[in-house]
Amino acid sequence: MQFHTKKSVVNVTKTMRKTAIFVLLLAFQTHSFAILRQVKDTTNFDSIRNLEFRLEGLSNNILNGEDQATRITSTYYFIQNLKKVLRIKNSFNYEFKKLKTISILKPEDEKFRIFTWNLLLDSSKYMYFGVIQMNDKDSFQIFGLYDSSRYVKKPSYDILDHRHWMGALYYQIHTYEYKRKKYYLLMGWDGEDAYLNKKYIEVLTFDKQGAPKFGSPIFDNGGDVQSRMVFTFAEEATMLLHYDNKEKQIIFANTVPPNPNLKGQFRYYLPDGTYDFFKYKKGYWIRYSYLFQDAKNPQLYRKE
Repeated sequence: MQFHTKKSVVNVTKTMRKTAIFVLLLAFQTHSFAILRQVKDTTNFDSIRNLEFRLEGLSNNILNGEDQATRITSTYYFIQNLKKVLRIKNSFNYEFKKLKTISILKPEDEKFRIFTWNLLLDSSKYMYFGVIQMNDKDSFQIFGLYDSSRYVKKPSYDILDHRHWMGALYYQIHTYEYKRKKYYLLMGWDGEDAYLNKKYIEVLTFDKQGAPKFGSPIFDNGGDVQSRMVFTFAEEATMLLHYDNKEKQIIFANTVPPNPNLKGQFRYYLPDGTYDFFKYKKGYWIRYSYLFQDAKNPQLYRKE
């Protein structure tokens, strides 16, 4: 799967950045992703396939557009066409195989699927976009995801709705249940800027009205209970983070600064060759550390 990678930093004016954000937010107007009940009566994928070709071209322009204006315009029309195709009956079962630059994930219970993608601005900042499409037989329901990460005051602790989303590209999903409630773990990547990367362990749930909620106080990070896990590290680094189905653990690489004087300056953080993991127990994901000398004997993680 192909996504945006880092480019050299190019200076842009504040006016251009504000214009880019304003134009794209128009595509996510209040009523754009409202709950809709009227369904088109179609039994084949011809209409969907035709729109898929259009989406394919637009998605490629979002990724490869030579200038910011082209990428912004392509994103706007991609959103409009995606909304159109997701309003077609049976579209939930269409795989959209041609959209190779868009992440599309579906949980084991097929309750929904989630589309995420990103737009690179000339400032080397990213804007993220997403849609959750619910799997309803007699109607359809879609929720637009609004990247509000810059305004979230406590990313590790805040519980958010779909209009206040920590934007990311999701690459893995894992489902589990606790006390008759479904939880969906999402592993995501965020190319923060020209110096930083981030990865998330996000948790998605649905409230009694069926609306999505992001975050839940279920991660025991050395006694500090958090609603999501946020890992920040150097742009040039590659950090492992995934759910291991065999071990039933969330495994991730530890990142550290090259020397103690750089502690807290995450643009320098690199993997140190060690790995920790979260293991599920009675409603919580509890962090454990592998002993460097003996990886078969993990210890309960204690925050310094």
